Amino acid sequence: MDIYDPNSRHDPSNKIHETAIIHDCVTLGKGNTIGPYTVIGGNGEIRGKIPADFKGTVQIGDNNVISEMVTIQRPFDEGKKTVIGSDNLIMAHSHVGHDVVIGNGCEICTGTILGGYVQVGDGAKIKLGVTVRNRKKVGKNSLVGMGAVVVKDVEDQQTVVGNPAKPLSK
Repeated sequence: MDIYDPNSRHDPSNKIHETAIIHDCVTLGKGNTIGPYTVIGGNGEIRGKIPADFKGTVQIGDNNVISEMVTIQRPFDEGKKTVIGSDNLIMAHSHVGHDVVIGNGCEICTGTILGGYVQVGDGAKIKLGVTVRNRKKVGKNSLVGMGAVVVKDVEDQQTVVGNPAKPLSK
């Protein structure tokens, strides 16, 4: 049975499971669903940085579904943001690193890992078990195939597969 917190400090149109942890550094839009055991706004892992010194924020738009056991980290620096746009689906067991920007209408499938500073363009689809190296870009309306390891930028509307990820031959 799903249990959502009716006493949430966020907009009442958000459905936040009672086991989800949403830190004070997080701003949520409207109509979001946050699943069980999800943690949003925890500190990123940056070598040499003291956890107590993290000052960044997480900004989440409207109408996102963030499934169970997802982690979304905040940046180290004050004024920096991890941003999740609107109308996204982030499936179970996915990780969104610090300083990541995800556009609108994206699909981030189960078990995906987005390293710090990754940028995901509007409409991108990142399939099951993908790893995207930190500081890489996944372009607008692109598709990253199941199990791919992204070590180079993915262009807009490009489909990549494999380890390392390469453009799909036609």
